Amino acid sequence: MDHAAGELEPSPIQKAVEAIAITPEAATELVDGYRATFEAKFKRKPESLEDKSRIAEKVIGRYSKLSAAAGVVTAAPSVIPGVGTAVAVLGGGVADLAVALKLQIDMCMCLVEVYEAELSSEDKKHLAFVLALAGSAEQLAANGGKAAVQKIAQKLVYQYLRGPALVTIKQLFKRVSITFTQKAMAKAVPAGIGVVFSGSANYVLTTVVGRVAVAVLAKDVE
Repeated sequence: MDHAAGELEPSPIQKAVEAIAITPEAATELVDGYRATFEAKFKRKPESLEDKSRIAEKVIGRYSKLSAAAGVVTAAPSVIPGVGTAVAVLGGGVADLAVALKLQIDMCMCLVEVYEAELSSEDKKHLAFVLALAGSAEQLAANGGKAAVQKIAQKLVYQYLRGPALVTIKQLFKRVSITFTQKAMAKAVPAGIGVVFSGSANYVLTTVVGRVAVAVLAKDVE
């Protein structure tokens, strides 16, 4: 038993996000659809890194668009399953953060399926949560150009992945929540992210988190 994990109680936002995030099985089903489309078009299975990157781009594009649609939480329940639950449980700007994280985790769950299909469901879930949370935490905390921030985030995600999964995930949820709150209060959130996430900011943040996840999964980190 991981005693350290038991000492760190999951936060309300962690519980809400875990309740509405996609399952590894649902991610497999979604990615299988992209694989089938790829095979029909190119007459081969998507086995090379280049082939997988094509599917990854489709996944990132899908979730970046969904994130933009969820920029206004009050309009999102009809578009994205689970959003109504997050709003009811958390309310206000924290629900915006929960929805943004849910979509980034869903995206990373699909990206893990693209690159690491042989992992167990539990390992896929842990990897996806760390990729999404660490990538988002670094983007929210960052100052500077997007390309430089992306490189830093990739290296830091590797560091997070070396720690105990359950403890790391709980700590990252806490870090994202604190950073988000501090930025919102200071009104100094990068890329125009505010207490209510805008569609364009959601799109950018989700796209960059996806790029970081792909770089890590494809072992493309300098």
